Order: sequence, then structure tokens, then C-alpha cells
Amino acid sequence: MSAQQVKIKWPFGKGERARLIWIGDPFRYENKIMIYAYFRAKRVTEKILLDWGTLPCLAIQHFYSDGVITTSQPPQGAREVDITIDPNKVKYYERSWNIQGIDDPSTSRSFIFFFDGRNVILPVIEVLRSILAPNSFLLYRLFESNSFPQYFTETYEPNKIHLSFSSLFELKYTKSAFIYQLVWLLTNRDLRQTYESISFNWLQEQALKFKWKFTEPITVTARVKEKDNTWTVLQIVNVKNKHIPYENISISHPEIQDKEKSKEAKKYTYRSLNKNGDKIGFTLDEQVDGSAEDFDFVQMNKLRHEYTSVPKVKRVKRGISKQRTEEDENTKKYYGENRSIRSTADSGGQHLARGLEHQMLYEVQAQGELRSFINVLKILEQSLEVKAIRAFTDVLPWSLGERKFTKLSDGITKRSYVVAEVFMMNGGRFNIIEVEREHRSLSTLILSSPTKQDWSTIYNHVLMDLVNASGSWTGNSLRSIETKGISIVKARHSSKGIQHRARILLSKVL
Repeated sequence: MSAQQVKIKWPFGKGERARLIWIGDPFRYENKIMIYAYFRAKRVTEKILLDWGTLPCLAIQHFYSDGVITTSQPPQGAREVDITIDPNKVKYYERSWNIQGIDDPSTSRSFIFFFDGRNVILPVIEVLRSILAPNSFLLYRLFESNSFPQYFTETYEPNKIHLSFSSLFELKYTKSAFIYQLVWLLTNRDLRQTYESISFNWLQEQALKFKWKFTEPITVTARVKEKDNTWTVLQIVNVKNKHIPYENISISHPEIQDKEKSKEAKKYTYRSLNKNGDKIGFTLDEQVDGSAEDFDFVQMNKLRHEYTSVPKVKRVKRGISKQRTEEDENTKKYYGENRSIRSTADSGGQHLARGLEHQMLYEVQAQGELRSFINVLKILEQSLEVKAIRAFTDVLPWSLGERKFTKLSDGITKRSYVVAEVFMMNGGRFNIIEVEREHRSLSTLILSSPTKQDWSTIYNHVLMDLVNASGSWTGNSLRSIETKGISIVKARHSSKGIQHRARILLSKVL
């Protein structure tokens, strides 16, 4: 991954170097958290809309070329120095800021302190992305209040911490580097309190701001620019002397399992039509909903973290998963083109960003009612009229303000949904949306169209209207998509078992 180029849409000429002069405050845009990054070249400033998750690759005052953000060049005269931040000497400072070359008002937020005979200016956003939240999972949790219990539970024993992760926690974050950062944050009370206070300020003021409440000194290696006896921190490249007060860490996750080789043939296989796609890198597109699976590892290779001691991490396995390596005449083969388009949004859309838009049914992870629905789809897929079914699951999108329907009755667990695309032998296609009901009488929604549609956008609009309508398929989006030639059918749930439900869905799509 580190060898791949990650690009953004670039408004400057080929080979032209542009300097990143400003990173704007995060804001909600079409159900995602976004930022504007301001680049300047040849006296022209351009602002580019980016997902908040792109932040780790943005270094202020650094130069970028051809839209490649995984590689940047520091400005002339910048140098790396070790800085120890004494918590008793840090003051928060903010003032209005005029962005050079563009009429966008903004606010500069920094911490200012004295070190080694110099004044040091440390931007708040650099503390967030380098110290408190150096990966996408922690970056996006900054906007949520008390959301950790949705992703894991903590158990403490003498000299040991155990984290039991839910299926909502992405498996990639169980790698040791991520676990150390998370445990460091959780087990140092001052760090955790600071982190968890940020969401309150965000909800109140729509600004990421906080006071320096750390109780211990923090040492960093920073790239700075000096002027008039003042160091301005452009980028933190190393966080040192991080202390985890436990020698043992154990973790469990639904997908951490023993793998057992099986002689059974694969049921499905996927092959790319352009095998070189993964070698050339990829382009970020903020219109794609969801995250590139390995984007975080780009930044992990740039930002270093040093610990006073490295605890052992034990992975507790749950059950056994079969590992099929063979194929036979019954193995269904799917082909797709790797368009090398990705996003760095939070979650739920990485399936849309690949050549194969959704997962095969046997790969889809779901719980409770939605697991039952996946089993219904598996029966439906066995029908002679059905060629294939692809699906993905995610949680309902956020709306403006608090909407009760986005969470289950416990007020904590996010409500999930499944989107399944059913491809028929006769060339037809049906799109099925099933939402976790929890004793509600919400029907299954089936959409189809004889013409090509932007289905990912349609799903988002329909689900957003569902949230705003408190769990009823009566939103404006249904009426609007009917005008585009999209047929809408609702299927009520049956209590007669999954076989009967599969027959009902088949009758609807036929």
C-alpha cells in the first residue's frame, strides 16, 4: 500500500507545484464529514472539497504535485526538531484568519507555548490528527458522543486490559499499531477526557476546539518553520515516550477466527479485468460513499509513535472459518474492472469503491433480523430465475439533528440495513432494501428500473428520507424517483419462515 499513489482531483497544471496554505473546519455535507483544503500556485488559490478522512495526508505549507497527496515536499528552510510540551505552559489562542487569494472567512486555532528560548505555535488540527486521532476510526469518533461502547467493551484486570470488539469495528484496526494507539488513549485518563470532550464542543459550536488538559509532558518530533524567534509547527512526524500502563493486552473480534483449510470448492470467485489496477494506485473521489480499506496504512508509514514499553497483544479467536482454495464447475465466477477509485469517508461504502460493488452473500456479516434476511437472500439466489445476488450492510445515515430512528431502542446501537442487488437470468435487476425493524412494521423495499440509474445516490436519498420520516417509507425521495422511471414495490414480512419469505420476494421480482 505504501508504494501506491493516492490522488485527488487536481485543478492545477501537470507538474505544477501547489502549496497547501490552509485546512478549513470540518462540516457536514450530504451526510458526510468534509473539509476544504486550500492550495496555491502562481498567485492562484483553489479550494478542494475532501473527506475528513483525507486529513492524515495533508501537511500545511507543504508542496504537492499532480494531485498526489501521499508525497509532499516541505518548504525551504523547514527543519525537524524535538519539542517537549510542558502542560503548565500551554495556552489556547484563536483569531480570525483571511485565507490568501480567496474570500473565505476562517478562524485560526492554535496552542502557544515557550520552549528552548522560542515561542512555539502548534495548530489544533495538528494535535488532533497526529496525537489524539492518527487514524480514520478515531478521527470520525471525534464527532460522536460516548460512541466507544458501540464498537468495543473494556475489561480491566491487574496489569491487563481486554477489548472485545463488535462487528462494527473494522478488522483492519485490530493490527497492533492501531491497538497500541487506542489503548494509550483509553488508559491515560487525561488523554481520554480531552478526546471525549471534543464532540461536545463540536455539537455546540461546530468547531473542533479544546483546552490543553494533558497532565504529563508530551515530546514530539516536529517539522517547523522559524521566523522572528518563533517556531510554527507544520507537521508532527513522531510522537515519543508514549506510556501504556499495562503489560498485557488481549482482544477479540467476530472475524478473528482459526482458519481451517477445506477441500470444498469455492462457491464464488472474483477476478479483475485489469490486473494492473492495484499497482498504479488510486484516485480519491468524495462522491464515493465509504472508505478505502487500506487508506490508513498510508499515514501509518509516515507518522511514527514510540512507546516506553510495548505490551504483548493476544488475539483471542472465536470459532473456525473454512478456507477454500479450489474451484470447480459449480464455482460462480464474477468479473469486474478495477477503476482505481476510492474514498476516505468513514465506513459503509468501500464495497461501492471497488470493481465489484457489493459482497457475495456468504461474505456479508449481519446480526439478528438482518442475518435472517441474508439467509432469505441465500435461498432466493438458488432460484433458477436468479443469476446472482450481491449485497452490503451498513448503519443508517446521519441526519441534521438527533433522529431516534437511527438507533435501536437502547439509544446506543446504530440501526443497520442491508442493500441487495438481484441480477436475473433474463437480464433484469432488482434492488432490495431491508432495514433492521426491531418490532416495527416496516416493509422491505424493492426498486427496479429499465434504464441505467445512479443507485448509490438513490439508496442514500431513500434512507435519509426514511430517517427523517422516523422509520416510514413515505418520504419525498420515493415520489421523486418514481418520476425517473423507477418502480417501487413493498413486501411485507412473513412469520412463516425464511423459505416462505424467499418465495414472496421471488414473486415480487418476477
